[in-house]
Amino acid sequence: MHMRSSTSHFDQQAGYSLLELIISSLLLGMMIFAVSTLSLSGSQAQEYSRRLTRVTEITQEVLDDLRLELVSSVRLFSDDAEGNSNLALLDLDGAPTPLTSSRLPSVTVGESVRTDTLGSEITGNSLFFTKLVWSDRYVCASGNQYLVDVYRWVYFYLTAEAGGPAPGNPIGLNIVRVEGEPLIDGASVDRITDPADQAEVLLHLLNATPDADGNTHAPAEVVWIRGGMPAASGTFRQIDSVDGTLTATPLLPRPDPWQVLRDSEIVRGMLSYRHHSIASNFAQASFGVGTFSVASLADEGFPHGFEIQVVGPSSARQVHLHMVVSSTQRTGRFAWADMQLTVDARDL
Repeated sequence: MHMRSSTSHFDQQAGYSLLELIISSLLLGMMIFAVSTLSLSGSQAQEYSRRLTRVTEITQEVLDDLRLELVSSVRLFSDDAEGNSNLALLDLDGAPTPLTSSRLPSVTVGESVRTDTLGSEITGNSLFFTKLVWSDRYVCASGNQYLVDVYRWVYFYLTAEAGGPAPGNPIGLNIVRVEGEPLIDGASVDRITDPADQAEVLLHLLNATPDADGNTHAPAEVVWIRGGMPAASGTFRQIDSVDGTLTATPLLPRPDPWQVLRDSEIVRGMLSYRHHSIASNFAQASFGVGTFSVASLADEGFPHGFEIQVVGPSSARQVHLHMVVSSTQRTGRFAWADMQLTVDARDL
């Protein structure tokens, strides 16, 4: 028996045409682009969220620093003759230059926090006050005991940084804190009627010897009448290191006319080392800059993202702080925080 078999032969070869290869490559490229875009977008969103969290933390920290300072306040300076003339005596040599538009708030007794109108502005963009730093209890050789308060002036203000604010640029501003030298309460000193005791107490404060509790503090050489006008004789007096008497004329090397020296510590801004800035007038409206004041672009601008109002009677002063802080990165969206805080402060 013969069996017959047949075998099929195929001459065609399997594979992709050039057109199919091009289409596949395009589809693959589109998929890679879509995945990359989504990944980049997610990364940018995550980075923006991180910056939002950071700017919120920093704004809270700065406002909390201000709150803690104001708790010790005994005198709030206003945009009037007393406040501006005292501020002119504060030594800012070597400190960052304040904006030319710096303005203290106007203290209003019968009003609450409000929005300014033209001709009725109460908002400032700087803060100048006196705080109690210690109370010194001292027992003289006579056996008499005296309690004397010692103060410091504190000034918060805006300064231009990295070129300052400019159209379309929401940053370029730092907030600076300057603290003055210790100032002895003149009323406490004048209540010491015994000349020998008064001289002994003053020399104790000047030489920073231990008080009745064994505590020592920074040397203090200037006696100041809180609430007095600087031009009035006796508002500022200096302790003579020889006999402990007081003179209304500054003793060398202290400058004449009077100047309240700033603390010797290095003065730096509160935001630059944190890589953030007070938001400028040129920030987007959504930032909330100029919520209470009448904004101005004259000179270096007013108020920017630092607004202060002081309201209420002297026994119950309230300081309202409004701060807008922005991140300083130059790529992507600016992260910002808008916060307000009201602090009860003494103004005696």
